[in-house]
Amino acid sequence: MTKRTEQDKPQKKVSRLVKKTAFKKVSKPIKKETHIKTEQPVAVESEVTKEELQSTIEKLSFQLEQTNIQLDQFAHTTSHELQEPLRKIIIFSKILQQNEKKLKKEEVKKYLEKIYSSSVRLRKLIEDMLNFARVTNYEKLLLKTDLNEILKNTLFDFDLLIEEKKAVVILHELPEIEAVPFQMSQLFYDIIHNSLKFSKVDVAPIIEIASRKLTKKDMKSHANLDNKLSYCEITFKDNGIGFDQKYTEQIFTMFQRLSSGGEYPGTGIGLAICKKVVQTYHGEIFAEGLEGQGAVIHVLLPIAQPKKLPDDIPTILKTWV
Repeated sequence: MTKRTEQDKPQKKVSRLVKKTAFKKVSKPIKKETHIKTEQPVAVESEVTKEELQSTIEKLSFQLEQTNIQLDQFAHTTSHELQEPLRKIIIFSKILQQNEKKLKKEEVKKYLEKIYSSSVRLRKLIEDMLNFARVTNYEKLLLKTDLNEILKNTLFDFDLLIEEKKAVVILHELPEIEAVPFQMSQLFYDIIHNSLKFSKVDVAPIIEIASRKLTKKDMKSHANLDNKLSYCEITFKDNGIGFDQKYTEQIFTMFQRLSSGGEYPGTGIGLAICKKVVQTYHGEIFAEGLEGQGAVIHVLLPIAQPKKLPDDIPTILKTWV
């Protein structure tokens, strides 16, 4: 009996010690866990909110900038691009009016066809402008755009001016890219208009329009291009008055003009608009010139635009991003 009692007593002491020790070990971590749960998540949540807010502000600022670009484009298109078909309608109508009795039936028919074609072109430009204005997300207007067709329509607008200046236009095959046709028309219009306007006196303008696909090696020399996209280069070469290469950046600045007198009228907004349009398409535009010998405008554009933004971004923030 004595042996059993002596064995039992130490066992009870051991069990009590174990209980106390276990209690102490468990109690400390519980306090630590409570401390983590109440303080740390609050700090992280606040930090994420600041990042999201900053991102939203940046995207809205970019959207505001693009809206301002659209306003510039509309003002410029109204005062320039719409004028060419309208000018043709007025001139051909005057010819018919002043030479009604002298003109042959075939000649009258020819001028009436030109008036009709110019009217259709004018209506198409207005429709494109209105469609562009109504859509808040330009991705909805992106189409597979044949630049040969854009060029053909642009040259049609200038056929009177080309005839007056006895200009020669050399065309090469252009690619099909993903773009808003209205904006490509505006881009081509402004560049070709510059080549015709800044031609030498008593020298017939020669304009050559060509394209090529950029290699990955070519793209390395253009830091602003997206290396995930495939690009084409479109060149507009002329034999006009040219410019000093030191002014290559200035010609793309709003309201900056290299010519001072009234010999070459204009506001200097055309190429500035071109630069903004090209940048919207993740592209690049630059010029090379020699004073008295001519200029080359280089336009680098992606064949396809980047994929759409994630669906969890609000629609308003997707506009022009």
